Amino acid sequence: MTVKCVPVKAQTGTGAVGLDFGSYHAVADSEGNIVDRPRFIKQAQEKVNQLAKKGRRKKAPNFKKRIKASRRWKKANKAVSKVQAKVARQRQDWQHKVALDIVRSNSFIATEKLNLKNLTKKAKRGSKRKRQKSGLNRNLLDVGIGNLKSLIKYKVTEVGGIYIEVPTKKLAPSQTCPSCNARRKKDLSERIHTCDCGIEPLDRDVAAAQVMLNYARGLGTNLLQDAESSSSTNCGSMRQLGAKKSVGDPGVSPACRTT
Repeated sequence: MTVKCVPVKAQTGTGAVGLDFGSYHAVADSEGNIVDRPRFIKQAQEKVNQLAKKGRRKKAPNFKKRIKASRRWKKANKAVSKVQAKVARQRQDWQHKVALDIVRSNSFIATEKLNLKNLTKKAKRGSKRKRQKSGLNRNLLDVGIGNLKSLIKYKVTEVGGIYIEVPTKKLAPSQTCPSCNARRKKDLSERIHTCDCGIEPLDRDVAAAQVMLNYARGLGTNLLQDAESSSSTNCGSMRQLGAKKSVGDPGVSPACRTT
């Protein structure tokens, strides 16, 4: 008896969505849906601190003095590594589920280009906000924005969708109104977006996601000139999207590949 195995191809919807990533909300989309931070590190931190405290009481290695680590020190450190590995697995599983949930409904995804190295830098020496910066970095690393974005990009382009990263500095999504494109500087504490144009109050991150989607669609901007330079994926060009629509091809061109 011969069994023919047919590979299952992932499916996607026809929706278009903008995504905003951050430390307050893990993900906020242009439809108003919000995914909260998973807090895996915070949940495991107490246990890690207890195990690390035990390890500090044991005989630690000193290579300069040629002192070997005690068996109990090795055991305590192994226990810490085990907890941290579990946190990493939990985060990866959560990221895959979030990415899949987004791609199932949307074949056009727009988000911002982020410099994650700068975002997670340590506070400068002598800074009065060391604790706040440390907490911010911990929140960003708990979400794992870089890997989450990579998973979304991979999953949507695999099924023939479009992924675009818009230029953050040029667009300033958090400071721009999605209705009238007026720009106003906001403090980080200001979580609700309001504008003189009369737009209904929106969550700050949802408004930013809408701005990114508008830009990617070409509303109020010349995306035809900017898309190729602002996107990290060649398939994100609106010229290519228009060409595919004109010939009735719903899939991704064979020549379209990630750079």
